[in-house]
Amino acid sequence: MGICIELASAAHKPLLKGLLSECLAEFERYGGSGADDPYFEAYWQEPESRWPYLVRRGGECIGFAFVNTWSPSGRGTDFAIAEFYIVPGARGLGAGRDAAKAVLHARPGLWELSITALNTPAQAFWPRVIDAAGGGDVERINSDGGTIYRFTIGQ
Repeated sequence: MGICIELASAAHKPLLKGLLSECLAEFERYGGSGADDPYFEAYWQEPESRWPYLVRRGGECIGFAFVNTWSPSGRGTDFAIAEFYIVPGARGLGAGRDAAKAVLHARPGLWELSITALNTPAQAFWPRVIDAAGGGDVERINSDGGTIYRFTIGQ
């Protein structure tokens, strides 16, 4: 069963809110606050700069990605991964990698993503995904809280 992504409609908000709660609870283990995302509603109010994606496998929703235009480095970017989550039961078989690649390829351009230092699974995951997605001009920036990646996709 292949992975596909789709833009989430307003009807998907309850589903995404539940997945986001799971994501933020897991993120607490890596130093996150676990607080609700204050920009959640903006993903449907600002469609020119925010994109909420559902990740599906065989029709079942197994995760999500929030993409926006905020630059973690402060240097400007076309797109950034704000949140990315795959449910634990769907991990380990390439679903996350395939979903992340699909999200990146959905919007060619200059990308950034930020990873907290304590999130060692993400520290290992994202460089492999960037490489597998054909990321070019990859720049790794050490920040106070972790690592920022800048790279291009499909340009």
